[in-house]
Amino acid sequence: MDDLRLWLRLKLTKGLGERSIKKLYESFGSPENILSAGYEDLREIVGDGRARSLLKGDGVDDELVEKICKVTQRLGARVLTLGDDSYPVQLRDLPDPPPLLFVLGELEDTKFFGLVGTRKPTPYTLSFVEDFVKEAVGNGYAVVSGGANGVDAKAHLSAIENSGYTVCILGFGLLKARGGIFERLKRSSCALITEFLPHEPGDRHTFPKRNRLISALSEFILIPEAGRKSGSLITANYAVGMGKKVYVHIGIGRSPNWEGCYRLLREGKAELIRDHRDVFGDRAYEENPLIEFLRTPRSLEEIKAHLGLEEGDVLVLLTRMELEGKVRRLGSFYSS
Repeated sequence: MDDLRLWLRLKLTKGLGERSIKKLYESFGSPENILSAGYEDLREIVGDGRARSLLKGDGVDDELVEKICKVTQRLGARVLTLGDDSYPVQLRDLPDPPPLLFVLGELEDTKFFGLVGTRKPTPYTLSFVEDFVKEAVGNGYAVVSGGANGVDAKAHLSAIENSGYTVCILGFGLLKARGGIFERLKRSSCALITEFLPHEPGDRHTFPKRNRLISALSEFILIPEAGRKSGSLITANYAVGMGKKVYVHIGIGRSPNWEGCYRLLREGKAELIRDHRDVFGDRAYEENPLIEFLRTPRSLEEIKAHLGLEEGDVLVLLTRMELEGKVRRLGSFYSS
């Protein structure tokens, strides 16, 4: 806890941002060494103004430091600092990594993909998200999103419902994570993460800022629906800047609900996908080529000719696949 107090003093120092703290940590090796360094050594790293702020403790409130420590302990949260081995390497490599991460739940070391989008998705998009997350979980991926209503919440819930893992990166402090999706995440084996102090509210600056963490933690980003001014575009731009792949899906082409997705495509920042098969391949096809054949509805005669089997054997196979939910009957046709 003493180490946490030192990191909090750095975070609270007026004018000292994430980039400066990273430079200082890389130069001095610990918050204790930073706070005990002399003016000339500090000035060489962060300049005159920030060096003087550090030496005077500008902005540091000892009562607030103690309050944060007590609240963190009461919440049962864990605090990861740049000095911790378990601090996510994807975030450590950022030019402006959070000096502290407040974590509620367990942060697993796994592969993530980011799924973000509009707060008011169409039913079509919600169904698309559910299907995509189910397939992603089956391919060993965890979901990272921002906990907002709409696409974010659906992504988190779909991961939980498919026995997967999800991380919610907050745009505010842990004390502000109340109700709705946050309570469900707290009850599940998932994690809430934030770089903001427990009491900090969200505002128009904090939400775009946290989007860089969603992008950094993810192997790729998926945006299934986003309007022209969607905050999801900020996440996408961060991902592009990090060299990450961005995928978009467009459900109802003439609707302005997808204007943000079109914009990313026009700017060459994203790749259009039809469904999960364009990202993960078709596991079902690898297991059973008939499923791919039935992506176009086929008659019994066509299926018999394709498989080279007798009618009775084909009917037995189709019945079994129908019971498994892999095939459905559409009148006199079968489809996967």
